[in-house]
Amino acid sequence: MSTYDLLRKFAPDASQIVRYVYFKSLARAEQELSPIKNKLLPLGEIGRGFFDAMRGVYVAAKEKDKTSFFMKLYRHGDPKEILKMAEKFKNEAFRSTADDYERGFLMCWEIMLRTLSSLKEEYPDYPLKDEQPQAPEAKSEEMFEVAPRKKAKEKSKNKNKNKE
Repeated sequence: MSTYDLLRKFAPDASQIVRYVYFKSLARAEQELSPIKNKLLPLGEIGRGFFDAMRGVYVAAKEKDKTSFFMKLYRHGDPKEILKMAEKFKNEAFRSTADDYERGFLMCWEIMLRTLSSLKEEYPDYPLKDEQPQAPEAKSEEMFEVAPRKKAKEKSKNKNKNKE
């Protein structure tokens, strides 16, 4: 079995981590990482590289690192450009000078970028949905009026007069 085939069976795991991160379900992503790590580390350096790529995406999202490669693509990347990058990563993984760790790392990135591209096609507004401008708090306070207490008492006196 080739290295590519060996790691390909972990493609659903890598895709799922990206899905969890994309939809901001970081607790679920964190839960999944440990069992995946236990499956990948016995494969040696190639498995470690593959796992580190997944863990890196999770950590970047958890720490809200807007400067990280993944978060930049997550927030502003064009799906077609992301797909082109995935192809470049795949090609890099198979260059003769890549060692096992790098090969695993790049193969995982290829899978994760393909997943990210398809998610951005299907749910383009999701990454920035919680960053929509909100009404400033000062405005909301201005809109909330408190009637003076005297008026409320006068109304109740009028009600009592009407009852008599």
